[in-house]
Amino acid sequence: MSIPMQRLPEQQPSVWQPASVKEAIQLQKQWGDAAVVVAGGTWLRTRWENGVSAVPQHLISLGRIPALKSLSMDERRVVLKDGEHELMGPLYIRYGPLLSLSAVMTSELTREHAPLLLQACAEVAAPSIRNMATIGGNVMTRTGDLIPALLVLDAQVVLSDGGQERKLSLQAWLAATADPSEIMTGILLPLQATTGESKSCQFYLKAGRREAFTPSVVTVAGELTFQPDGTIASAKLAAGGGTAIPARLTQAEALLTGQPLSKALLKKLHSVAYEQCAAVPDDYAGIAYRKTTAANLIVSECYKAWRGSKGGGADAPES
Repeated sequence: MSIPMQRLPEQQPSVWQPASVKEAIQLQKQWGDAAVVVAGGTWLRTRWENGVSAVPQHLISLGRIPALKSLSMDERRVVLKDGEHELMGPLYIRYGPLLSLSAVMTSELTREHAPLLLQACAEVAAPSIRNMATIGGNVMTRTGDLIPALLVLDAQVVLSDGGQERKLSLQAWLAATADPSEIMTGILLPLQATTGESKSCQFYLKAGRREAFTPSVVTVAGELTFQPDGTIASAKLAAGGGTAIPARLTQAEALLTGQPLSKALLKKLHSVAYEQCAAVPDDYAGIAYRKTTAANLIVSECYKAWRGSKGGGADAPES
């Protein structure tokens, strides 16, 4: 979709291409609200074309900062003592925020260690858009479809003030007010140690107004870990969609943890998930529809995960 001629600004925005994060932050401070930091620009362009946001006077492109396009394994290790055993602490995959979604999807690190993120990326827009859209841009919108998956994966964001970097959980970052004096320089995914005694199942679902290439009405993600007897050892659930800020469903997680799955528990899960899911209405879907859809998807996927943990048996949970 192109901008109608009558809506084109009299003067196109100035495009700045800083060579470092420090320089980008200096430009951001210099221009203030008249400037917008841009990565792939796919989300910003739709907002400008739909009249949601005004075209800014200045665009600060991060495309010339090589470090923001990197993808690496964090080699720092922490030795933890557990009785007589020494365990290696989790490593991290570090995604540069300017990595395109296509680059994230084709990475062997993603395929091996973060298949849930790969699945979420595959649900975003069309392939041509995924070649331009970036993982950092999706997160920076605070409503991106990748965020529920990243929340379930316990992602952290790395922020820089041009001098020093700091880490913050994605969940905490979403709950805080954005600091204009910082730029996101990394997204970290911890690699969790696995044991042979438990089995984990992950899921990601996006419901839209049509089957493909559509904005989300609801996105849900989850990870359930089961003990050999079918008891839920741990649960991670997250939901978002539309213009709602995604969040972990901590009450639903607490409800499931330590419990064997049952029809009564699934019914209660639906109620708790419905209450905790954030939803913002628009012209296409109201709050009740979004919350009901999210709760339905979560209950359905938890049941499927339970069946998978039992070897695919058809037996329903006991009431």
